[in-house]
Amino acid sequence: MKNELGNSTSLPAGEQYLHLHGEGEDLLITCPGPEPGLCARHTGGRGRVMLLRVPQFEGQMPESWHAALPSDWEEVTLAQAHSLLPGMRVLHYAPASRLFPSIFAPLMARIDPAPPIPPARNLWLPGPKNALIIPELAHAARDLSLDSRRLPASLSPQDLRRLLDQERPSLFLSVNFHGLDPYGENQALLQAAGVPMAVWCVDNPLHLLTGQKNQLWKNMPLYVTDDWFVEPLRGMGADARHLPLGASPRFFAPGRPCPSGNDLTFVGRSAFPDKDRFFAACRIPQELEKRALAMAGREAHFGWWSRHLPELALWPGNDVRIIGLGAETASAAWRRKCLAALAKEIDLTIVGDEQWQALLPGTSIQPPVDYYSGLADTYRNASFSLNLTSLLLPHGLTQRHFDVWACGGFLLTDNTPGMNIFPRELVQAVTFSSPKEAAELLRSLASDPKRKEDLRRAWQMHVLEEHGYCRRLASITRDIIPSSSTTENPCSPWT
Repeated sequence: MKNELGNSTSLPAGEQYLHLHGEGEDLLITCPGPEPGLCARHTGGRGRVMLLRVPQFEGQMPESWHAALPSDWEEVTLAQAHSLLPGMRVLHYAPASRLFPSIFAPLMARIDPAPPIPPARNLWLPGPKNALIIPELAHAARDLSLDSRRLPASLSPQDLRRLLDQERPSLFLSVNFHGLDPYGENQALLQAAGVPMAVWCVDNPLHLLTGQKNQLWKNMPLYVTDDWFVEPLRGMGADARHLPLGASPRFFAPGRPCPSGNDLTFVGRSAFPDKDRFFAACRIPQELEKRALAMAGREAHFGWWSRHLPELALWPGNDVRIIGLGAETASAAWRRKCLAALAKEIDLTIVGDEQWQALLPGTSIQPPVDYYSGLADTYRNASFSLNLTSLLLPHGLTQRHFDVWACGGFLLTDNTPGMNIFPRELVQAVTFSSPKEAAELLRSLASDPKRKEDLRRAWQMHVLEEHGYCRRLASITRDIIPSSSTTENPCSPWT
């Protein structure tokens, strides 16, 4: 059978896959499975037996299956089934929830709905304990007079039901789909309970979507930090919106300004996190790789690879990871090229993992620092900090674009279209398109400390006033929470 994403799968047989839910005299059979006769143990005696018509399932079953359906089962449409629940027993062939989650997840969420509870001014934030962005959003929520509740990244539907029995949040905000399962059960439970929800993809959203095995994600706002992805996502039917990353003065508080020397510090990993696992079984065409690696700058980004591999679907499935592997391979080469060239000309320090020692022998390598407790001082101690944006984000920005300026550092960065959210005159003063330009820019600014300090102050003020996480969260709440009481400018740039 083809599932709702067009993938072929087999139907497991056996009475153990028939699950009975709810209470009542009447029985609704949402899906009888491949052997309708196995439903007989649950259909005898008490009341009416209704069968949900699911053309996507029935149309793929053989004539013998249709002949096995008892004639006294009353047929109901999906809309009628929704109106019947809750209040009756439901017999469900459990594998159907993974075959057609967009049909069955919302229906099953209605069997035992959460009790009506007035929503609290509360933000639910699922994510792993060491997740970035989550602490920033929790602090931003407080600035907006919202309480926040951290939830685990892997949240089972059973645990979510228990939470919804106790509390109804103002907003469920998932960063990178944390807290949402592959088959849409949690999303359906939240929507059945009337909880406003949104997803904010702070990494490549098409990579993140490889974990979604349903169509339901298109029914909620999807924020992306890189506006390149808005058009392809909308082409899939998604409600995609652009929302850049931001700064959190609580963790990158304005402090002493960086020194006026000519040293340069780069903080970053040597490779895509968990790269081998994520790109397992992916292969990129060798000729295309050669073309990409021969390019001078950022041209071989994710969008370039997508254009040159048009036969690969962006979603569903994992083919998009091949595009991503191409972009990551080119990105690693661009990063090494820039750092190697800069290391020959200026005093360069890399703060990162030990693999840098093998990639750039002879360069000063310092161990990683904790993002929330040591990174701000690293930026403040460097005369200049360097940003090299991943080619997985064609128009992207990184946290460095905000954190370095907020805490008192000075950033030199490769230029991407994402920089257009900042004033043009500030962008032109700190961006480069090649290692040579980066070195020349550093020397020019180091020789004019007053101009450098004027730029640093202007950047710091702009980032703190216009690009804080409080403003980002306020933008989401205005979009998502009905009758949000958020004031026009609730966010102080110094909190």
